[in-house]
Amino acid sequence: MQHSKLTPILLGITGLANAGKDTLAQLLATHCGARTMAFSDGIYAEVAEAFDCTITDLALRNTKEQPQPWLALVHCRDVAFVQRMQDHLAAQGHALDLMAARSPRTILEWWGTEYRRHQNPAYWVHTVRQRIQRLRSVGCKMPIVISDVRKPDEAAMLRELGGHLWRITRPGSEVQTAHATSTTGQEFAPDLTLINCHDIAHLQHIALVQWWELLRKERSHASH
Repeated sequence: MQHSKLTPILLGITGLANAGKDTLAQLLATHCGARTMAFSDGIYAEVAEAFDCTITDLALRNTKEQPQPWLALVHCRDVAFVQRMQDHLAAQGHALDLMAARSPRTILEWWGTEYRRHQNPAYWVHTVRQRIQRLRSVGCKMPIVISDVRKPDEAAMLRELGGHLWRITRPGSEVQTAHATSTTGQEFAPDLTLINCHDIAHLQHIALVQWWELLRKERSHASH
């Protein structure tokens, strides 16, 4: 009966781009059986549908910063997105060139922040909350790891659902994009900070030590 009170671990990961958030999430998936998800999952899926491409096309690291002709807004099937970007740029005194090639990163950032968050600031938080609650409602026993906690409302949702927050840092990753979602994660009062300063084997070791300690505490709490 005591074991039935144990809710599978919910863990969020925060930190700057290139600090190792995705790598850490994959290590926990491989070695701890965690199910990974991200607030950005929905952005990739929606953009892929709107531009008739694949998520892989958008995620390739070697082309993510490079303008792609197939991401010109003339190819977008979501009229509301195009209109929103026209309005957004017009407010800044700029005209929107529908034929201009755009990089995957630009389109993803526009879609996530200027489009969906403009429609509803809680759009992505609501989407991930629904996914987590759906998994819990069907009795999913797998731990859940969210690999990209970047905003205060995302961290708040994680805490509200009983989740934990880990921050990861890597020397040299401090100079980053000025995009609105870039954060060190320190402002979210993370439960601990992992310093990714060596190779992947070292990161795996320190992550698993902390994971088993977290699991021990969860089990101890559930037994009382």
